[in-house]
Amino acid sequence: MLTANWLQAPVYDPPAGGLFRLRMVNTDTTRIYKLHLGTDLARIIVWDGHPVEVELPLPSAGGPLLVGPGQRVDFAVQMPAGEGETADLLAELPGQPARTMARLRSVEADLARVLRELKPLPTNPVSRPDLANAEVHDFVFGWTPEDGQTNDGYCGSTGYSFWSINRTPWAGYAAKGTGPLAVLERGKSYVLRLRNETPNLHPIHLHRLAFVPIRSNLRKQPPLVTDTMLLLKDEVAEIALVADNLGD
Repeated sequence: MLTANWLQAPVYDPPAGGLFRLRMVNTDTTRIYKLHLGTDLARIIVWDGHPVEVELPLPSAGGPLLVGPGQRVDFAVQMPAGEGETADLLAELPGQPARTMARLRSVEADLARVLRELKPLPTNPVSRPDLANAEVHDFVFGWTPEDGQTNDGYCGSTGYSFWSINRTPWAGYAAKGTGPLAVLERGKSYVLRLRNETPNLHPIHLHRLAFVPIRSNLRKQPPLVTDTMLLLKDEVAEIALVADNLGD
């Protein structure tokens, strides 16, 4: 069952002609959402908790917006002027019509506000990496290296026994005896090269660290500050960061 705020297709009533901030958080650990907005009068203003500094295409115009587990997107929506008019958040499902996840319905008198009134949000105090002096680390994401193993359930119904990172199996929540994938020196800049050799879209999240995507072999990367990279099948992407936060 697909829900928004634990409800099926809930309806919310912002003021007609008002500016409404819609925050979408994917808390579903099993699904990558392909989202559409039922209006062109909107703007993406925050991505994964960081105010955006460039204009991003809306999912209604630039194809569906892919939002992986744990990712967050904030929209500013200019509500329709007429009472009872709606703007929907839609999810595209394989082989099915797009499903309404939530509906925004205009109520009361038109406030006559417009998106151009919005001022840029202040940016977060995130350290910017020094690309000229950044150290590079490679991470290859794959699945069961051996043939013929039986699925033990760690990877759901995919048929794999486990996921692997740099050809090392990571079965279950935390693999034992593998050692750290990399040791980063505090305050130093790094580029992480992420290679997805699985047939699945693969969300990669860094705890407590923010990064900037800098290049991909499959698509143009907007210069967003983020903490999650949704890798496409066969994608090789590079992200840059400053190791300025302690922890695993």
